[in-house]
Amino acid sequence: MPQFKPIKQSRVSEVVLGQLKEAILLGQFKSGQKLPSERELTEQFQVSRGVIREAIRVLEVTGFVVTRQGQAGGAYVTSLSFDHISSAFLDLFLANKISIPELAKVRHHIEPEIARLAARRITEEDGRRLREAQEAEFETPKDYSDRVLKHQRVHYLLAEMCGNHFFEAISKSMLNVTKEIVDAVEPDHKALHLSGEHAAIIEAVISGDEVLAAEAMRVHLDKFCRSLGKMEEVYRLKTRPREE
Repeated sequence: MPQFKPIKQSRVSEVVLGQLKEAILLGQFKSGQKLPSERELTEQFQVSRGVIREAIRVLEVTGFVVTRQGQAGGAYVTSLSFDHISSAFLDLFLANKISIPELAKVRHHIEPEIARLAARRITEEDGRRLREAQEAEFETPKDYSDRVLKHQRVHYLLAEMCGNHFFEAISKSMLNVTKEIVDAVEPDHKALHLSGEHAAIIEAVISGDEVLAAEAMRVHLDKFCRSLGKMEEVYRLKTRPREE
């Protein structure tokens, strides 16, 4: 059990939060492990239960712990993922703080590099997964949202294959924002994205041709992002609060 330091300075909940977060990040609490009880933390930090509850609440909101009720209830450490990063990007878009042109520009910078790195690191198993993702694009989707996910699968796989966790986090966040927009607008998907449009990217990556993989991704994004840009105005109109 890590030994926490008593706190005497102001804004104590932030300091408690910092020590708890550090203990999780350093592996002193493992994924699935329960944090000490409120009483135990109160005694160790020498602060009120309200301070402990506030720190736990922030840890839960930011994805570090999940709280459970019942006899075995308490705060349990989660396995950190990119989900909270994706949610932050999505919140910024919903708040009209970032736009489709900005999103498109970042995708143009990052995704060709992701494709290039994926081509450098490609394995036989990676190639199999890419081909399966391409075949899935031609399957009948369950609904509109499922169709979008099928057409995004290649991009998700390339992000995982590239070997750079920052690129992966940013790419998946942008894909989640893109899906939110497409789901809301529900445009003519054939005009937006045809099945099989990733073929050139996939073949270049599987062949290990880094230059061709990056160029194929640029060509694909040129078409897709032009179509996506036209959708933002429709999306904003659909989600604009109605005047009383």
